[in-house]
Amino acid sequence: MNNKKTVVLKQTALGDGVPKICIPVTGVTEREILEQARAAAAEKPDLLEWRADFYEKTGERKAAEKVLTAVSDICGQIPILFTFRSAAEGGNRAISTEAYRELNLWAAERPETDMIDVEGCMDGLDAESLVAAVQKAGKPVAASCHFFSRTPDRAEMLSVLEELERTGADILKLAVMPSCPGDVLALLEVTAEMDGRTERPLITMSMGRLGAVSRVSGRLTGSALTFGTAGAASAPGQLPAAELRRMLELL
Repeated sequence: MNNKKTVVLKQTALGDGVPKICIPVTGVTEREILEQARAAAAEKPDLLEWRADFYEKTGERKAAEKVLTAVSDICGQIPILFTFRSAAEGGNRAISTEAYRELNLWAAERPETDMIDVEGCMDGLDAESLVAAVQKAGKPVAASCHFFSRTPDRAEMLSVLEELERTGADILKLAVMPSCPGDVLALLEVTAEMDGRTERPLITMSMGRLGAVSRVSGRLTGSALTFGTAGAASAPGQLPAAELRRMLELL
């Protein structure tokens, strides 16, 4: 689609030009988080993702605020994506829909965060309402859905992306787990098809080693962001950020 919107986070424009690189931080303790954030910042990624579901004190607001402030100080002009990935979608812990909503609204109000990930298909969650509330707080939303055990068929993947679009989110994210090369190709084809239908930027990936090609083919398919590592990975198949950058430049 020619009239593609971009989502601008500080100096990073998602949906414009070469796919951007995001490095996740998955530390359990404050010390681990800050060590990982320093290592990530040294790679000069376009985005840093704080995976708050790994933090041992995420439920304690003062502790979480302290960590978020310290991560922001380390990041400087690198935007921060706040994510609590639920266990149901491959995250590190379970959470009630009420607690999930409250946590994400808290994160949206924090000056250190630049974008919030909202699970658009979470059972029992009014995702559209949460997306609107986060946006009202002044933060863009990446509505996401993850399939850690399978790759849905083409029709279901398109249906999921359309469901995410109906939430009103600024970016649509879909991650799947392939069991054969055909699954990877299906994800790439669905991404390209949806890219032609929506004005919103997309983030898609086929996880694991089998799906690694999906992490460097965004220029072809329309996926605007890819996740790389500066140490620990937050999902199967993530590649080192430095290697990702070289491959994206070559492609």
